[in-house]
Amino acid sequence: MKKFIFLFFFFLIVSFLFFKQNNSLTYSFYHWKNSYSLENVKEKLYIKVLDIDYSDKLEIIKTSFEKQPRDGSIPTVYITNKTIKVASLNTILNSLIKNLDALEFNYDEVQIDCDWSLNTKYNYFKLLEELKTKLNKKLSVTIRLHQIKYFAKTGVPKVDYGVLMYYNMSNIQDFQVKNSIIDNTIAKKYHYNFDKYPLKLKLALPLYSQAVQFRNQRALDFFEGVKIEDFSNNFKKLDENIFQATKSFYFRGKYIYKNDIFRFEDSSFEELEVALKDFYNLSKNSFSEVIFYTIDYKNKYDLNKLIKGF
Repeated sequence: MKKFIFLFFFFLIVSFLFFKQNNSLTYSFYHWKNSYSLENVKEKLYIKVLDIDYSDKLEIIKTSFEKQPRDGSIPTVYITNKTIKVASLNTILNSLIKNLDALEFNYDEVQIDCDWSLNTKYNYFKLLEELKTKLNKKLSVTIRLHQIKYFAKTGVPKVDYGVLMYYNMSNIQDFQVKNSIIDNTIAKKYHYNFDKYPLKLKLALPLYSQAVQFRNQRALDFFEGVKIEDFSNNFKKLDENIFQATKSFYFRGKYIYKNDIFRFEDSSFEELEVALKDFYNLSKNSFSEVIFYTIDYKNKYDLNKLIKGF
C-alpha cells in the first residue's frame, strides 16, 4: 500500500512538472523594417515582408533581404484599411500570393496586420478566408483591444489565432495624452468580453521608446528610439515626461525650434509587468507566447525575468 501511494504521488509530481514545463511562456520578436540584414538569429521572428497601401492603384513596399531569415520565420504583411475598402479582393489576393511565393525561406504560417473597420470587415474577412485556402498554411491576424470589447459589432476573423496588440493605445497626436505607447489605465477600459471572445490569442508587447514633438500643442514629428538622457542638454523639464527646447538646434538629425515641446514615451519594465499580469488573468492563462515589438530592443530588459512566473 505504501509503495502504491509513493508511486501515485511520484506520478502526480512528474505530471505537474511536465504540464508546467509545457505550458510556460515563450517569447519572440517582430522585425519591422524595410530591409533585413540580421545574421545568426536564434529567436523566433515575425518578419514584416510587405507594406500594402492604395492610392490610385495598389502600392506595395517589399522588404529587401540582404540576408535570408532562417526557415520557420513568419512572414507578416501590413495592409491599410483603405486598401481593403478600395481595392478589389482579387487584386490584393493575387498580389499577396505572388509575393509570398517569392520568399526564399520556408514558412508554415503567415500573419496579416490590418486594423479593419465596420465598413471593411466583410471584405477583410473574405480576403482572409481566400488567403488561407490558397496558401494552405496557418494564418494569424493582429487584434486591437476595441475589437475584443465590441466583437459583436467588429466581428471575429476565421483564422487560427489572433495577436492582441497591447500598445499604441492612445492618439499619438493628442497633446493631453501621457503615453501613447502603453497606458494600463486606458487598457483596463477595454477589459471586457475576453471570456466570450472565441478566437485564441497571443500577446504583443512594446519594447521601444519615442518622443513626440509639439509646437503650439500640434504634433509635428516623432523620434523613435529616444532615451531620457537625450533631454539632458538644451532642454528644460516641464513635467515628468515633458521637455521644452531651450534653443533651436539639430536634434537627432532634425532641426527643431526653441520652445518646441517634447513628450517622452517609454515602455517601462513595470508597465510591461502590469500588462502581462492583466492579460494573463483576462485570458485565464490560455496563451503560450509573447511577441515583443521589436527585436531591435531585445536587450533593453531581462525578458526571461519579465515572463518568469507566468
